[in-house]
Amino acid sequence: MVTAIAALFFAFSGYLQQLGVSPATAGFILSADALAALIVQPLITPLIHIGTARRWLFGGSLLLSAALFMLGSVTSVPLLIAARLAQGGGFICVLSSLMVMLVRFIPPGMSGRAFGWFSLVRLVPYAVIPMLFDLYKFTPASFGVLLNTAALAALLPGVALLFPFSQQPCDQENFRPPGMSGLAESLSSPPVLLLLLSALLFYCGYSTIFFFLKQFGSTRGIAGTSLFFTIATAVMTAVRLFGGGMFDRYNKALLSGAGLFLVAGCYALLAMCDSSRMFFVLAGFCGLGWGIAVPLQAAAMFDISTPSARAMNQNLLLVMMQGGFFIGPFAGGQLISHFGYSVLFAVLGVTAVGAGLMMMPLKCKLISNVPPLPFAPTPL
Repeated sequence: MVTAIAALFFAFSGYLQQLGVSPATAGFILSADALAALIVQPLITPLIHIGTARRWLFGGSLLLSAALFMLGSVTSVPLLIAARLAQGGGFICVLSSLMVMLVRFIPPGMSGRAFGWFSLVRLVPYAVIPMLFDLYKFTPASFGVLLNTAALAALLPGVALLFPFSQQPCDQENFRPPGMSGLAESLSSPPVLLLLLSALLFYCGYSTIFFFLKQFGSTRGIAGTSLFFTIATAVMTAVRLFGGGMFDRYNKALLSGAGLFLVAGCYALLAMCDSSRMFFVLAGFCGLGWGIAVPLQAAAMFDISTPSARAMNQNLLLVMMQGGFFIGPFAGGQLISHFGYSVLFAVLGVTAVGAGLMMMPLKCKLISNVPPLPFAPTPL
């Protein structure tokens, strides 16, 4: 649900343009929710654990709903910024608490497959929603109505808390609140820091592509640019659906790095793209690289973390995601304004190469016999 709401903002820049917001101001508004999450999440990460996660989920869903309703009802720049900041705070509270709930169900040695499934659920809206915008010809004028509808949907995680669910017994040592000492311990670990920086560089590139690809396609006369993310997400889905069982049999760090190198090549080639055929072929290869890299970064973080730090370190990865979604659009807009798309894609290629190189030194667990996950519908 929260990913579906985030995917709606594929069309947010057009809505801001219709409101008469300048491109420079729109760039800041686009990244304001990530800025809020970037500030809020490091503060709440040491506080969220299995004993408090449900309360954070409930409060976050209420804040997210209120922010979306406000965003669909206001037109002034200060109020739009305020709504986006509140949206980012609510979003990250929901996502962080869900991560704490999910991580405790992952069996040791199966992190690759588990995060393949988790990321698969988050992928579907990015494949479907841009396509629906084109199919039903949603205009920027209708975006406010969609936001009000999303505000109601954002309450669903809080409503779900009204229903009981089974609790697995927790080992007090492994699932104790990490606190600031646990946060300091994680941030003093060189492998954790390398992985966090790799994730930051990756999401800087991904978010820039997400927000500016439609405008790039228009400059090259490429029709139906929304299909880029539909194709890419279909490939990512296939990789995680049919290849998830392989993720735990091979070195996760090396596989993730290989995916990032493939992405770097795609970014560089996008700068030379002048036909729809090449554009959509690159969408497939981007999806292949993204589909390998993203879940394996999370799986590698799970493997190199101590049991008590696993949920917290996954939330630190989310901090990097929010940092990337703040830095990417902001820096990308500046690069486009001053140097154009060719320089932008060259810079994105370099950042993806850097992200891949940082994965190389990490050591992750391997298993030769992969059992099914308890929540997977069928064995892979």
